[in-house]
Amino acid sequence: MSVHQASHRATPETTRQPILSLAVAREGPAAVVEVRGPLEMGTVDLLIDLVDRVMAGQPPPVLVLDLSGVNFFCAAGITALLAVRQRIASGGCALVVRKPSRIIVTVLDMVGLGDDFTTE
Repeated sequence: MSVHQASHRATPETTRQPILSLAVAREGPAAVVEVRGPLEMGTVDLLIDLVDRVMAGQPPPVLVLDLSGVNFFCAAGITALLAVRQRIASGGCALVVRKPSRIIVTVLDMVGLGDDFTTE
């Protein structure tokens, strides 16, 4: 498993706690990307870059995005999910969204995309 983290910019008011954590693991033939923290404008590129690295070479037949730990989700997160879905489909793989957090379900339902992703 590998873990990638993005940290707050150093200011006197903030600590250097990671704001987004990404971990990759294998479950049989599937690659699982676990996302924890906010999916927002400052962090979505990290997710997309990681998906691109997972899909490089010999892509897995299924990529699972475990979104149970996402605590903030906005328009940038929607755009990122759509970009990830496109990249995975162009690689001939299936995308499964695992345990989307309540904020993700709420936002996707609000914009009419609630049924557009395969979930488990």
